[in-house]
Amino acid sequence: MLLIATQAGLLVAELEARGFLRGVGRTILFIIIILVVIGGLIGFSVARKFGNRR
Repeated sequence: MLLIATQAGLLVAELEARGFLRGVGRTILFIIIILVVIGGLIGFSVARKFGNRR
């Protein structure tokens, strides 16, 4: 999960350096990053719950 967040942060920095992110685009990207992190947390908790059933 940390790797995903790091890659997303690098992507944001690269796009911002190129001038692609402005206003609404930046907000949408932050929302996508937050959703990815929440999805990762849910995925890890579900995997841990079902992984112990062996």
